[in-house]
Amino acid sequence: MKKIIYIVLVVAVAGCSGSKETTTLPSASIHDFDKTITVDGLKSDLTIIASDEFEGRETGEEGIKKATNYITERYKELGLKPVGDNGTFEQNYDLSAPVIDSYNYTVTDNEGSLISETAVTKEATGDFVTVFGGSDDVSGEIIFAGFGISNETTNQLPEVVADKWVMVFFDRQLTNQRALQTLSGSGAAGVILIMDHNDPQGFIENAEQAQSRIGSAGRLSLAYLQNNNSRSAAWNRINPELAAKMLGKESVSELVDMSEEIKANASDFKPMELEYTLSHDVSISENTVVASNIAAFLEGSDPLLKDEVVVLSAHHDHVGIGRPDSTGDTIYNGADDDGSGTVGLLSTAQAMVAAKKAGAGPKRSVLFLHVSGEEKGLLGSRYYSDHPIYPIENTVANINVDMIGRVDKEHEENKDYIYVIGGEIISSGLDSLLRSANEATVNLDLSNRYNDLEDPNQFYRRSDHWNFGRLGVPFIFFFNGVHADYHRPSDSIEKIEWEALTKRTQLLYTTTAMIANAPNRPEVDNQAFIEKTQAQARN
Repeated sequence: MKKIIYIVLVVAVAGCSGSKETTTLPSASIHDFDKTITVDGLKSDLTIIASDEFEGRETGEEGIKKATNYITERYKELGLKPVGDNGTFEQNYDLSAPVIDSYNYTVTDNEGSLISETAVTKEATGDFVTVFGGSDDVSGEIIFAGFGISNETTNQLPEVVADKWVMVFFDRQLTNQRALQTLSGSGAAGVILIMDHNDPQGFIENAEQAQSRIGSAGRLSLAYLQNNNSRSAAWNRINPELAAKMLGKESVSELVDMSEEIKANASDFKPMELEYTLSHDVSISENTVVASNIAAFLEGSDPLLKDEVVVLSAHHDHVGIGRPDSTGDTIYNGADDDGSGTVGLLSTAQAMVAAKKAGAGPKRSVLFLHVSGEEKGLLGSRYYSDHPIYPIENTVANINVDMIGRVDKEHEENKDYIYVIGGEIISSGLDSLLRSANEATVNLDLSNRYNDLEDPNQFYRRSDHWNFGRLGVPFIFFFNGVHADYHRPSDSIEKIEWEALTKRTQLLYTTTAMIANAPNRPEVDNQAFIEKTQAQARN
């Protein structure tokens, strides 16, 4: 990194009267340091963060521990204050990682006669595959809901689902997955998906994959949120041959005909109660994984404002080692997701430290927060927001950066852009500070394409900023859009657009400086956002 040294020049000029004049250069400003953020500095950190040595940085695994050590060492070198547990940079938290020993599925008719009884174990596959959820024993009658279509013109979903299974033909274009998720959270036993009626062999292959996962840790969840009185709805795929039988068809081919007829007459379909009950039983061994966030603190210079904190966040986890791609590569390096945001925070911290050493540090304090578990469901940021190191009421704003090192297809001809989510849909004051920062520095195209509380992609709640937003903290989310290498081994450092990453990080720095030095903290003043956060569950 370049060092900027401000030299006070004293020029003594002897006049005829013997008087002297002293000329002093202007003192440093916090805004003078954005250009200390360079391609070389970002590349130096990301070459390490996205290396094979870190094994894809999966939460709870050795690779992310190596990444954590590297990041904390960088903050030690910079002289930032460790504000994690026991004087360290790490805020530790426990994750529940249950090991599934077996799934057992029993289907009976209303007379109590056994229709199917199978289990998924290390030795056998069954007539069902649990896709997600299903960590509890659940049982209920079955309602068939066509394709699960629910929109302005057609609703195939039942109104009453308490303790019942909702069975649907699954179609990515037609099935309203969000509505099914809502039903799952409203007391339904779960969802049964008919997914392979056009290709029964597909179910067999999926069942064998599910069998290979038996004995491995299941989906991670925050241990402190586990409630033994709550029930986890299950989403299960069903063997199409069994589905045909339960729907009164003689063969899978008849099942396919049925699906086509329902699709052709979607608005005429009404949900049907089937004369069957499914019992889903699971055998689980409990397991705990220790994970950690990284918290590095730069104290503000203003005695009245330093208790207020601007939180910069990025997740340093990725998805680890997985299925090989066409080249045989199995390591998902996550250079963009979110290696780019991780190094963006490091370079921003380095520039802030340089400004402070020159007497131009931020008036408010800045917390550099690297969270883990984002890929597992925003777990690290949820833990921080429920166990904040600095009070939420003193958290002025959150700037979250997730995937800022690439260019999506829409901007191949104009790389000087960034998607902004938050800002004006939350706080007009925060949006004004962002735009002032942009105009003063890099003049990127601030795209509002996804900046909509009704955006079907729901990006406003799909990264770590949401765990601040749900508590009423205004946020800005910087994002470069999706690309073909998302969650693939090919998300590698060779694909990073270095100039774009540098400019976006400079914008991150200057926006942080603007917020930290503003006379008044930005207020949440968008009523739609207030209503949205009040409607979303906080527990």
